Amino acid sequence: MKKHIWVLLLVTLGLVFVASTAFSEMAKEGSHSGKNYSTGTTKAIPMGEERLHLTIEGSGIYVSDEEDGFLNNASMHLLGTLHAVKGVFEDSGFIVFNLPDGDNVYATWKGTGNLGKDAKGTITYVGGTGKYAGLTGGGEITRRHLPNASKNVWAAITIHNGNWKLP
Repeated sequence: MKKHIWVLLLVTLGLVFVASTAFSEMAKEGSHSGKNYSTGTTKAIPMGEERLHLTIEGSGIYVSDEEDGFLNNASMHLLGTLHAVKGVFEDSGFIVFNLPDGDNVYATWKGTGNLGKDAKGTITYVGGTGKYAGLTGGGEITRRHLPNASKNVWAAITIHNGNWKLP
């Protein structure tokens, strides 16, 4: 009899813990930091000796500095453009972060730098799906240029620091 009471008590406590974890509400805003690791390809349109225009496509993963942090373990897909004059460029584009729970986060980025060197810029969150619908915020990004992963495949690590907010 005592054994049944203990089993019933443990099962009840377990269900209470699982229910409270499953139904706990996500924070409505916060700060974040982390890195994304990405590779991709470009298509170039040379424009004389001083100008270059690229289309950029890439994919990768985002790892938050905190295990349960914003965007942790999201895969990502990005599309953008880069225009350089005498080796100095401006780039911009769009990113979809695919989170492990099936929701997506949408973002834009803008950056500047020198070809073959690190770049700095901003990221802006422009919405999402599921619990990220209406997401806003953004922050600073620093992209570390890495050696090509293979012929015609670029590689980079991008460091993120910023804030996010849900409606």
